[in-house]
Amino acid sequence: MRFRKYSRKHAFNILYQWDITGEDIEKLSKEYWENLERSYRLAASVAENLKEQIEEQKDFSAEVYSKKFEALADEEILADKLREKLFAVYLLLKAVEDFHNFALTYTGWISEKAKPKLKKALSILSEIEESLEKLQRVEGIDKEALQSLTAFIKAIKENPPQDFESLKGAEEEFRRKVLKIVSPLLEEIKRFSTKRVEEDMGEIKEYAQKLLDAYKGHKIEVDSTIEEFLKDWTLDSLGSIERNLLRLGTAEFLYVGVQDPGRAFNDYIDFAKAFVGKRAAKFVNGVLSAIYNKKVAPSQGEN
Repeated sequence: MRFRKYSRKHAFNILYQWDITGEDIEKLSKEYWENLERSYRLAASVAENLKEQIEEQKDFSAEVYSKKFEALADEEILADKLREKLFAVYLLLKAVEDFHNFALTYTGWISEKAKPKLKKALSILSEIEESLEKLQRVEGIDKEALQSLTAFIKAIKENPPQDFESLKGAEEEFRRKVLKIVSPLLEEIKRFSTKRVEEDMGEIKEYAQKLLDAYKGHKIEVDSTIEEFLKDWTLDSLGSIERNLLRLGTAEFLYVGVQDPGRAFNDYIDFAKAFVGKRAAKFVNGVLSAIYNKKVAPSQGEN
């Protein structure tokens, strides 16, 4: 029961790929799970590598690592909780990169007293502030350290360094403050990713496969049932996302059975809203609710 939402999400991804490509679903499924495991292992490896460099106080390129974490955060097949932390590390490392750009630009102000350079430098600090503001919503992040970092940026804006030595010191201090926040996030990323592969994947995959088998084994019945409850639409006229969410939900309700139908409904609605929009979520909810109330609820004694 713990990972039903993830199982539904992965089963949908596989079914959606099958629908739009027409490739063999068994082959797609095998490749999908291999790619998912590879992505989790990569996240754990990149996080561990960066954490070791921080602990050993080695010099590393914030730009290179920010791009790595950005790419991992864009992996939609990974768990949302993990992607949030990957994105947080990306923003923090990008802030280090941006502060370096601020320092380079501000150097022009110190040496030339060129006002456009000052204006540009301060605008970079404002962009960093905006990025840090987004991190306030990240679960588990060190809020106190984040507030200290934000206060540091505001102080620099109000009282910028007056010489090159002070500027260099400010950049070093900013980097230290950022890495203090990044380190525990890296540990969480490594722990979550490793656990997902070594402990959770079996259960997630097992239920996802049940859903896919339910649809494959009753494809004609599932599609016919959906058609029965569509008004002014045919199954083929629907968008592929809506069509396959309805297929998966109908197969689960009719041929797998759910202990918590409310949670299942919420999952399918959330997927439709995230992948398409509110109108699609309302549509999917309406059709699945009608199918459940007519085909499932009566057999369970529900009104």
